[in-house]
Amino acid sequence: MKILLTAAAGHQGKLLLPKLSALGHTVRAARATPGKDDELLALGASEVFVGDLTEVDTYTRALEDCDAVYHVGPAGIARETDYGLAMIEAARRNGTRHVVMSSVYHTIIDIVQHRWKRDIEEKLFESGLNCTVLRPCDFMVVEHYIDIPLRTGVLPMFWNIAGERRGSMIAIDDLTDVAAKVLTEGSRHYFANYELAGPDKLNAHEIARILSRVMAKPIAVEEQSPEQFMKRNFGLEEISGVWREYLDVISSISAWYSKHDFVGNPNVLEWLLGRPATNFETFARKQVPSTAS
Repeated sequence: MKILLTAAAGHQGKLLLPKLSALGHTVRAARATPGKDDELLALGASEVFVGDLTEVDTYTRALEDCDAVYHVGPAGIARETDYGLAMIEAARRNGTRHVVMSSVYHTIIDIVQHRWKRDIEEKLFESGLNCTVLRPCDFMVVEHYIDIPLRTGVLPMFWNIAGERRGSMIAIDDLTDVAAKVLTEGSRHYFANYELAGPDKLNAHEIARILSRVMAKPIAVEEQSPEQFMKRNFGLEEISGVWREYLDVISSISAWYSKHDFVGNPNVLEWLLGRPATNFETFARKQVPSTAS
């Protein structure tokens, strides 16, 4: 089967690409900017497509001759909706057999990126295309939860930590195992919406205690404003352009997470995996040795 994988150099793409290749699929890896062709080919891509996928004609060319698409929208920018609508029209034009969309957990809540993804989902299901929507909760991201604490001894969080709000997380390795399964099995998953959450429901202080244990050194939690978080951890002096859009997104997340728990249930994830989902401590123990070295 030939599959178009968007955001192929991103968090999901770099893990999903070799899995699809190992399963015998032909993968066209798509990304917005040039410069990582060799990396993507080494991960198992048969070809690399570079272009602005917010343009319908460009997305249509990217999807030509593909049986399925795994659609990952660009993180934190207002054109995500354009990107998703272009995907739907491109799939219509090409008669794509299966559209699998990476969305977000709880699309009903009032966070800006949840609204964008909810709007795309609505149009996707109205389109009549064979589709599956994966709705993962927050990712266990190495750069945030491992690299920064290991280097600085601090776990920065951009929402109010005093209320000890709890959150569910998912290992990206688990998510991409599910994505590979859904793409491979195809029709068994048509018109399904899968809400995917790991087993933990942790507040920031509990995460820091786990990291302290795994890293064998004290890890403190530090609350930062969204703007401070971006400047300190993304190496930015000023926030402008597309970074301003990203700030709007994490400010929206901060406002909601400061008032509410963002939690889910692991049953669907574990049913699809056929095994227990990865908890945060297992993720951290897997990452720390390779990161520390």
